[in-house]
Amino acid sequence: MAEPSLLKRPQSLYIDGKWRAPAVPEPITVLNPSTGEPLSSIDGAGTEEVNDAVAAAQAAFAGWRSMSGRERGAWLDGFAKGLTQRLPALVELQMLNNGKPRGEAETDVRDAIATFEYYADLAARLDEEQNSKVPLPDPGYIGKTRFEPLGPIGMIVPWNFPLVTSAWKVAPALAAGCTVVLKTSEYTPFAELVYADIAAEIGLPTGVLNILTGSGAAGARLAGDRRLRKVSFTGSNAVGSKVMSSAAERCMPVSLELGGKSPIVVFADAPVEQAVECIIGGIFYNCGQMCSATSRLIIEEGAAAAVLDHLVERCQRLKVGSLRGRS
Repeated sequence: MAEPSLLKRPQSLYIDGKWRAPAVPEPITVLNPSTGEPLSSIDGAGTEEVNDAVAAAQAAFAGWRSMSGRERGAWLDGFAKGLTQRLPALVELQMLNNGKPRGEAETDVRDAIATFEYYADLAARLDEEQNSKVPLPDPGYIGKTRFEPLGPIGMIVPWNFPLVTSAWKVAPALAAGCTVVLKTSEYTPFAELVYADIAAEIGLPTGVLNILTGSGAAGARLAGDRRLRKVSFTGSNAVGSKVMSSAAERCMPVSLELGGKSPIVVFADAPVEQAVECIIGGIFYNCGQMCSATSRLIIEEGAAAAVLDHLVERCQRLKVGSLRGRS
């Protein structure tokens, strides 16, 4: 069972190294998606808290960027160790807050751990690669590779892969020397708050990592803040277009990971059982809630009957609903 402390957060905003509540409470009821029942409640960030979080990241940037890559790598390794120590509780938390079956929840947590380990290693190698020479055809010129962090970065993460999507964003940014303001999904906020627990536990310099809970309005405020040097967003195409529009107004770099309509193609010579397993995995993994879900099925006519018959039979055996309590 997930630890009660991971679900009961009287203060759910982590700004400049401190937990705090919003000046104007914006309560959010978080549901258990597999049952539809209330799981817990938190307060979301308002304008003041978004402003303070960005200010903290901006103030911390100079000190964080001046550290060696090896030093930053040691902090990232601390996050990996903190996640590892909490692995069983985080698996349970993913199951409760996102509705994942245990196997998928454990995969997510281990992926987050591996991500921090990977970027810890890359950060440690930055120092020796800094100012490395670049071969040029003209001996009269000298070329060198220079790594420079962008600055404070705003990050907005989705509900379908909490903890792991944020690891993919936070770890490389911190490794490069950037500071971070992370806005969680209002549907699955609890896993990311563990990053704040770990930051406090390992003594991460204040302001380097700031975490906000809140609605889409908080995300819009964050994406529009002109002190940021980049915004990274994962979510719907509709919201992504608004984030891009906001970034375009000031020619700011933006990374968008949005939805897709990926096809899976089955030819007549494909083994039917293997094809159906690929189809099932492609569309039903994580309940189909993936930007890369193969939501279009294209079958060569000669294989259509056999594949579809087998696919229908497999779909009828799928179990829908809460998996808690099942082996």
